[in-house]
Amino acid sequence: MKEPRDCSPDGTELAHALQDLSSVERWAERVAADGGVPPFVERAPLDGPEFSVETETVDGMHSVARIAPPPSDESERAAMRSLVRSLLDLAGHESGPALTRLVLTPSGPRVVACSLSD
Repeated sequence: MKEPRDCSPDGTELAHALQDLSSVERWAERVAADGGVPPFVERAPLDGPEFSVETETVDGMHSVARIAPPPSDESERAAMRSLVRSLLDLAGHESGPALTRLVLTPSGPRVVACSLSD
């Protein structure tokens, strides 16, 4: 497995990176919708139901083992799987389990936290 990018003793660097990733996603959505809104950071809590996504990674291939509670809609499941796999790719996670918490907002799933294991 690659060395984790978060070397801070309390995990704050990874938390900030996840928060930044979420902010970049929201900014990109606004730019696409508005044609050029300047970026900004939202600090408001996310509204929506929370889900846990358990994955297992082997040789960089991420398999979603479980989503709890199960979302009612297949498009929601697909969006969650896609977001989690992209996050794990971005983190350079090559093997082992991971647990990612998401909130399903009106504009799609957003990462709240992610825990990687060897």
